[in-house]
Amino acid sequence: MILFYFLFILSPLFGIIIYTAYLWGKTDMNSKNLWSLAIMLSVYLGCLATTHEMNGDFLGYSETFYEVPNYDFMSFILSKEKEPLYYGYNYLSYYLYGGSYKLFIFSLTLLNYLFLSYSILTVSRNLKVKNKNVIVVLYFTMFFFQEFAAMGNLIRQCLVQSVILAFFTRRYIEKKSSWWLALSAVSIHTSCIPVLAIGMLPMLKNRLDKSVLIKLFVYLSLVILFFYIGQTYLSNLPFIGYIFNRASNSEQLMGADSWQIDLGLSPVMKILLLILSFMLYSLYINKKQFHKTDNIYIMINLNILLVVFMFVCNQFGMYYLLMRYSFYIYAFQNLLLLIYIHKTRFLHNDIFRVIFMGIMLVYFYYEFSHNIFSYIPVLDSMVLPLPIYLF
Repeated sequence: MILFYFLFILSPLFGIIIYTAYLWGKTDMNSKNLWSLAIMLSVYLGCLATTHEMNGDFLGYSETFYEVPNYDFMSFILSKEKEPLYYGYNYLSYYLYGGSYKLFIFSLTLLNYLFLSYSILTVSRNLKVKNKNVIVVLYFTMFFFQEFAAMGNLIRQCLVQSVILAFFTRRYIEKKSSWWLALSAVSIHTSCIPVLAIGMLPMLKNRLDKSVLIKLFVYLSLVILFFYIGQTYLSNLPFIGYIFNRASNSEQLMGADSWQIDLGLSPVMKILLLILSFMLYSLYINKKQFHKTDNIYIMINLNILLVVFMFVCNQFGMYYLLMRYSFYIYAFQNLLLLIYIHKTRFLHNDIFRVIFMGIMLVYFYYEFSHNIFSYIPVLDSMVLPLPIYLF
């Protein structure tokens, strides 16, 4: 294992590919091996994230980071008036990392992908998914470029969606107390409150039918009513009042924010939603595939609700909500793919699996070099040693 880590430090991508090839031929692959691969992938993407050009929200996050010396701890958090856990970490990170914004971005990206990996590996263990299929899903998760790009502009929101996914995984799959994750999520980005409220519905643990859909409609109406009333009575609450203030701006919620240029579903998102819809339909038409002990209907149903919500927002021009909640698709789709591969014959042999992983790598590096935001040259991203990124 030391040899693989050494290769990874010399050239992260080369080390990842060599270690993947080693695991592919390993007959006694275990969860520790998979975690090692997930950590390597997460570290590598954390390094790449530090090379994002200084503009847009990425620049805004850096300005907030460098404000820290002007405040004491409590003054800094109170000055932001929202999401105290994120800003508390921002403050401590300035001193922990010696004022290095690179290390701060690296740590947040690393956390995001580790939380996603936790959910994937936990669900795969529960379902007894073949290890090679787990590797395929890890590659999809890590090299799905839209998630990576979003981490450079909506850092808090990307992090919170992976925390929310970990919360649902721990609560429904492992059946363990997980309220600390829910509270952490709300303290990172308040947009997760509606997702939390809906995901806590006991009815979503089972297959959707007419009676469940009626109950769901009633509950969603109550959630909307709660936010409507909250505009008057909860908008002044410390830290969480921010989301109720946003909810009071109906012109923004039912339209677009002032900075939004590209409105509606992008071509990539349209294709993605159609693929997800097909996967969901394929899973739902075969009732015999699932057992109550799987505890995975919650993950499938949350994907259904997100996909439907995306289409509704797009149809009625609710572009701000579409933008904000489309990113949750990027996190939740990973478990849907894991379940789909496990329950169907999709990617049922090694040739298809390797081709799929190769496609993800090519797609990632193509987008990496053609994105509207600049990173380091692609060749450098493939060959530079690990320490170069961070120091």
